[in-house]
Amino acid sequence: MKLRRLQRALLPVYLIVCCTILPLRSFFESASSHTSSPPRRLVLVLDGVPYKTIADLRAEGRFRYFQEPARMISTFPSLTNPAMIEILQTEDSPGYEDHYYDRSRNRLLGNVQTRLQGGRFIHGTFRETFDYHAPAFKGAFAYVAAPFGAIALAQFDLSAFRSAFNKSKSSIFIGYIGETDTLAHLGGERALKSFLRTLDRTIEEFIAESKRGGGRLEVEMFSDHGNHYTEYRQVKLNDAIKQAGFITEKSLKSPQSVVLPKYGLVGSSMLFTAVENRSRLAEICAAVEGVDFAVYKSGDDVVELLSRRGHARMVREGDKYKYDDLGGDPLGLQDVIGAMKDSRVMDENGFASREDWWKATQPHRYVDPLRRLFEGFEKHVRNRADVIVSYEDGYQLGSPFLSIFARLRATHGNLLRGETEAFAMSTRQSLGGAVRGYELHRLFALDQRSKTESYFSDGGHCQLGKLLAMSVVRMHSIADCGLRIAD
Repeated sequence: MKLRRLQRALLPVYLIVCCTILPLRSFFESASSHTSSPPRRLVLVLDGVPYKTIADLRAEGRFRYFQEPARMISTFPSLTNPAMIEILQTEDSPGYEDHYYDRSRNRLLGNVQTRLQGGRFIHGTFRETFDYHAPAFKGAFAYVAAPFGAIALAQFDLSAFRSAFNKSKSSIFIGYIGETDTLAHLGGERALKSFLRTLDRTIEEFIAESKRGGGRLEVEMFSDHGNHYTEYRQVKLNDAIKQAGFITEKSLKSPQSVVLPKYGLVGSSMLFTAVENRSRLAEICAAVEGVDFAVYKSGDDVVELLSRRGHARMVREGDKYKYDDLGGDPLGLQDVIGAMKDSRVMDENGFASREDWWKATQPHRYVDPLRRLFEGFEKHVRNRADVIVSYEDGYQLGSPFLSIFARLRATHGNLLRGETEAFAMSTRQSLGGAVRGYELHRLFALDQRSKTESYFSDGGHCQLGKLLAMSVVRMHSIADCGLRIAD
């Protein structure tokens, strides 16, 4: 009897305890599961967005979920293929650009048709790293009714990326938006900033949607090179080469042959010739209006730099570099060298480590120049140039076909700050003031991700790609023929 009374008395207490503990248990289990599950990560690659543009937008209050952007110092030449390969650490590209000289076959390869047929353009290249990459043929439309074609395509690219990301279940998603570079080229800073403001709103929506679903999204973004906004003039490099007795052609047929691939409208050129021609060819190029300097390798560990300002020699010993001013200080590094000597990071022979050169030149107009000049001849591409020419800001040389359709408002490719400085920023970590491309692979943990899906197809992305390729190639051939006749 007493036991029953005790049970009846304890029953309400038991029920109260259960009603209290069970919801609490459920709450803590839910919190624990949210805490233990890793956040989803989005890594977004924006082709050709300069650091300055992102810094300006940050000053407006844009990209507020991100920590301060860092300057991302691109490769030399500051072009997409070598820059992306340095960052993603994939296999070397056949050429500096997609139209390139193949030494083993002694001919130019990669044309507009190759680009428009997406299977050949994407597969087997660094582009396979991306979960989202726009159809290759779309880039051709950007030059139709520029800059409005570029503006429209950038919005289509963003819409397609957004759809791909929302469909994906991957824990780490890497997307590539290439139309930002085209937008900078054809629309200039105003058009690019307008697009980036729309992108900012898209990222904020992604983060908000993730929170509503009980998850967490971390976002990291970077670009591969900068773009310098100004009016551009074409460099008369071909004329100077021909006047000196060389012959520009599509293969090396004679001792006087020079191959000069022209693809985009960019701030550098890569030349191929016989080894014995390097010095003379660099001297000729360096004297042309609009050329900042020309460089070539005179030995395994020696790079010669020629400019209208003077001559310098870069020497490497292991992990150390020396800048030997042979007259005129063409890179303007004497003040930097004086400071390095004062701080005792440079030895009595003028050598300093790559890290010390990196730190000392970050404020300079040529950031980290010695390492980048050497690597321009040694890394990221299989068919490496004999002479590389870097143009002054405001000068470019490239595809005659593209120049027919568009007025160039910005470009990249040279060693100077504006065309070199990309950006990198993250919602989850601070990157400091400046980073090098190869450091992003570790900082953004790109090696920790196994790709599970792709949002591009194998066969040119659609039949329109093939048809457009054929028509554009015909136009390209006509343009080339006309220019040869004019020459």
